[in-house]
Amino acid sequence: MNTTEWHTTDERTADERTADERTADERTADDYLERARQAGLVAEVRGHRYVADRYDDPFTDRRQILVEYCDPGLPADAAALGALRDQLREHHATAEAVLLRVTGGAALPAPWRPRLTYICHEPSAGTTPSHTRPAVSVRPATPDDDALVHDWLVQAFRNAYPGQEVDAHHSGIEAVVANPGRLSFIAQVAGVPIGHGTVLADERDEVTGEAFAELVDILIDDAEHRREATSALVDAAARATAGRRLCGHVVHPHEPGQARQADVVLQTLLSADWSVDHAFWESTW
Repeated sequence: MNTTEWHTTDERTADERTADERTADERTADDYLERARQAGLVAEVRGHRYVADRYDDPFTDRRQILVEYCDPGLPADAAALGALRDQLREHHATAEAVLLRVTGGAALPAPWRPRLTYICHEPSAGTTPSHTRPAVSVRPATPDDDALVHDWLVQAFRNAYPGQEVDAHHSGIEAVVANPGRLSFIAQVAGVPIGHGTVLADERDEVTGEAFAELVDILIDDAEHRREATSALVDAAARATAGRRLCGHVVHPHEPGQARQADVVLQTLLSADWSVDHAFWESTW
């Protein structure tokens, strides 16, 4: 087992220190790994631990292997990345691809490609308020807006899976609408709704244990007011979930043109008030 990644200035491993001496991050990772070990999901490749299990894409039914955790040194070890693919293919011959969670903004070499990037909102300090009257206003959604929010969510999922027939009543969409922690906001111009922002306020990261709010979707129909509406919806979501990290995600489609557009969107966000938390990288066999 590779324990060097867990060392700090104290030369003892995390296992050798008492629970009180270990950091919260170490304790959380240890708890997660212990649960995964008990489930028989922890393996090792070239000295790096990882946790992997079968995961079928709920919208395409594509058979995949999800590596939900790996030791921090694995993504930087090209030989280990190759060995990981070989090992998973050997044990999961019916799967079509592997998804690997990578902390931070590290880029993986081919044949890996980004599939989903999670970003966190970090508002800039000292932003100068605008003195112009905004064209866009934002209000909390009411039950009367549920049909509109549902339609926008359907459109968002169809955008994320181009060429895929995403049913309007897919269980994944219905789960977002019915989530007890859902907060939706309506952007409007002159009282007319032009888009929404939907947040799930009570999410928890399975690996780190951290509570966070997930900005599931922002979709604006009005191109003229898209930038202003997007900014206003992010601000509304951040205020409503104050005290928790606000995270969103960018889906990277497989089609080259749409993949380039997704990268433009991601880079625009990263140049503003967002930073990469982690990403899921994909490799087919």
